[in-house]
Amino acid sequence: MTVRLTGAVMAHPRRTASAETLISSAPFLDLVLDPDPSGPPTGLRTSMRAWSSVPAGSTHHLVLEDDAQLCEGFRDQAERAVAAAPDAAIVLFTAWGSRNGAVVRLGALSGARWATPVAEYTANVALILPAAVGEGFADYARAHGGTWPDDVILARYLKSLGVPTYLTVPNLVEHGEFPSISGNDRHGLRLSACHSAVPADTDWSLDNLIEPDAVPFFKFGVAQCTVRSADRWLTVGTDRGSRKLGVDVDRCETEFDRAKPAIPLPPGRLAAFWRTAYTLGLLTTRYAATAISPDDPLVDKALSTLGPGGLCMEVSAAELRALQAPLRDLAWTAVSAGACQPEFPRTGRRILFTGPDCALRRTLVADLADRGHTVRTTADPASDQMAADDTVVELVTAGPPTRISVRCHVTGSPAVLRLGVPYGPEIVDYSPINDLVLQSLTIQPMRAETSLPDAVRFVHVWDIGAALARIVESPWLSGEFDLCHDEVVSPVELAEVIARSVRSVAIDLVRVPGELSGPALCPERAKAELGWRPAVDLAEGVRTVAQWLAYEAD
Repeated sequence: MTVRLTGAVMAHPRRTASAETLISSAPFLDLVLDPDPSGPPTGLRTSMRAWSSVPAGSTHHLVLEDDAQLCEGFRDQAERAVAAAPDAAIVLFTAWGSRNGAVVRLGALSGARWATPVAEYTANVALILPAAVGEGFADYARAHGGTWPDDVILARYLKSLGVPTYLTVPNLVEHGEFPSISGNDRHGLRLSACHSAVPADTDWSLDNLIEPDAVPFFKFGVAQCTVRSADRWLTVGTDRGSRKLGVDVDRCETEFDRAKPAIPLPPGRLAAFWRTAYTLGLLTTRYAATAISPDDPLVDKALSTLGPGGLCMEVSAAELRALQAPLRDLAWTAVSAGACQPEFPRTGRRILFTGPDCALRRTLVADLADRGHTVRTTADPASDQMAADDTVVELVTAGPPTRISVRCHVTGSPAVLRLGVPYGPEIVDYSPINDLVLQSLTIQPMRAETSLPDAVRFVHVWDIGAALARIVESPWLSGEFDLCHDEVVSPVELAEVIARSVRSVAIDLVRVPGELSGPALCPERAKAELGWRPAVDLAEGVRTVAQWLAYEAD
């Protein structure tokens, strides 16, 4: 097809000079200004206007933020990419700390030119849509947008139409370092995961596409993994993700100790960074046609953004620049170690998981299966034929605290896990957190219902999964173990954590009669005998809920 690419730069009036500089470098672009510059900070209203400004005769429309920086030869490469994927949304920038930034990083190491995204927002720093698709965005946003950010609404809009989305490898656009108009400065520097110009004769055919089923990423200083199951994506913690992907955790940790990194970061941050890079190396061997080379400039660029992308919300720009080179070198060491790991056998137990069908049970069943166990479920163990070597896991929900009973043999003594209030991605049956997080995400006042006394101990579902796996894999353990955070949290304190971790909004205090009191739990025995400690603190746990609600929840 003949491509006629048009474009717009969306800008706030006080950043007109920046927008005009961008337009001077690409004269086919038009300027679109915020229609209500004194209104609440948001990019949505300008984005709606920009997508509504598609000129007559356009086949594809590009929308850029005013601080975008185009690679050399941008227009020619963009048009050639569009010609190769004319029916798709084409994302030309992915942030270095995002899930889709991690996808582009995996693509760069694998030698791909395109990558399919995981469940996340659709970055609007630089996005090309077929003209008719772009023209429909404003109507969709008015009907469905509410107060969600425009990049989240864009992802939902494209999904509703069934429009395929592809990420370019490398990114053809870089993000500037100007202060955010829409309140995103708390995200720190937001640079590309892998930005570069490409040769003039670059082959943009979709034959050079990577479609990963799992992607490790480093965000908020934490190692995580997003995995695909059927037609949906779910982010899981590093413990479960590593087992699912076949990481030899002992070997990974031994290689980390051998590397002895002398980098001024907390040990936990360095270990999480190493685990992510090691897993990235392991996965790359499954997608790359040739061995990874440190001399490949795209490999160098991709690895140089892994550390800063995961630390940018807690480390200053100056500190990130000082850390970038040593972290890049450490990333290459970890990637090389992961790429050399032999196939790690997955062995597990036969498990019968009983109890009521609820979100917590479904999540823990999937967790155990990802760790290599064979799990079947039933509401009543008596209705299922059990073998003598079966491990029976029973979820008991009657009365606080929630309990999970594990009998590692039909005739063995059970171990019992008593839980604080469970929360986390997919947990909708128990948690008082989800509504508050959603209110924060959508810039609504949080309603904190208070009573005296009021105290709750929470426990993240990833931590429950780690403890349950430890019990299942250690049949000699028995007795009761309490799983919960050390701190007791009131509704007001919970709302304050959410406001700091997700988005700062007003907190409405509502007095209600009665008491909200958590169970009398003490996790010391779990720490001593299981070696279990809550790995997910409340702030990080709240962020996992927020990102699940924004990107992955139905």
